[in-house]
Amino acid sequence: MTFAIINRGILVLPTNKSHKMTFVSAGCLPMRWACGTQCFEAEFQSGKMSINTFISVASLLGFEGVEIDERHLPSTRPSYAQILRERLAEHEVVPAIINLHAATAEELIPKAEQVMSFARELRARAVCLVGPEDWAVFADALKSLSELSEHLSLPIGLSLPTKVGAAKPLCDLLDDIASPYLGVCMEVFSEITPQSEFWQDLVRVAPFTLHVHLHVTDLAKSLTWLPVLELLREVEYNGFISIVRTPEPAEESLRVLSSQLSLIAR
Repeated sequence: MTFAIINRGILVLPTNKSHKMTFVSAGCLPMRWACGTQCFEAEFQSGKMSINTFISVASLLGFEGVEIDERHLPSTRPSYAQILRERLAEHEVVPAIINLHAATAEELIPKAEQVMSFARELRARAVCLVGPEDWAVFADALKSLSELSEHLSLPIGLSLPTKVGAAKPLCDLLDDIASPYLGVCMEVFSEITPQSEFWQDLVRVAPFTLHVHLHVTDLAKSLTWLPVLELLREVEYNGFISIVRTPEPAEESLRVLSSQLSLIAR
């Protein structure tokens, strides 16, 4: 699904064979939409939401994929990955990416190795590392993980810090490591426009982007114009865009977005 009508783009509505929606840009492969467990952070913390319930909700809302934060997983054992993969297949939902929080360089490698093995068993497209404001202090650990990433054929995306000027040092680090399996997880807030100071950071990382996190802060604005979709189209991005934040309550907001998409496309 998508949250904007862009020039030369169309919204593909559900058919009898599938209830998923995809945004297709002319001259570009379709961008795919996922729902992140981060939208239901409070529900997971209170025990009101489980992974199984989340998958059911995401599928019913029409998302093609899901993003799972490792903090919301009951286990990262390979045996559980097999169980979860079957659950996802039953609901015709793709495991888009696994989110891993990196607090310190020392704990990153053992934690990432475990999560990456789980993600590979789950057949997720990638792992996103989030947290640091300065990825340079993680350089040695990332070089080591990039070798594992290549061995597993599992890309790693480094979350773009949401401060003006953060893109240059991040892209410089990617150039230094020079791994084809290391890229950027773009962080986008729905109110960002080409006039925003942070826009140039998005432009700089766009060619390196392997996944996108969308933080929806204003339902009305996000449905009328989302310039980042045009930017992604220009670099021929065809990966997933995960909605990782919505106004509360999350399920109600996501339901409103789904219903409005249907109205927009009529």
